[in-house]
Amino acid sequence: MTVRWQQRVRAAELARFEASLAGRLLARLGISSIWFQRARTTSELLSWVAWAVVLRKVKLVLGSFALIGVLIVVLLVVLIAQLA
Repeated sequence: MTVRWQQRVRAAELARFEASLAGRLLARLGISSIWFQRARTTSELLSWVAWAVVLRKVKLVLGSFALIGVLIVVLLVVLIAQLA
């Protein structure tokens, strides 16, 4: 019964948010309410929204930096293993 009540409260909160100015703005950007159901914390929600709004070229650059960072860490581990 508690779970049902929590689901009803969450559905009401979601409907209230979708009716607000911010909810309508995010809907115009193509961010559906399913994202808000997935996100459990505010920081998680902000990261989803930021990733959806960021341009494709910026995502490519960020992905490249992440890949370079991973490669550097792997190379350092291999180098340390060779020296040991």
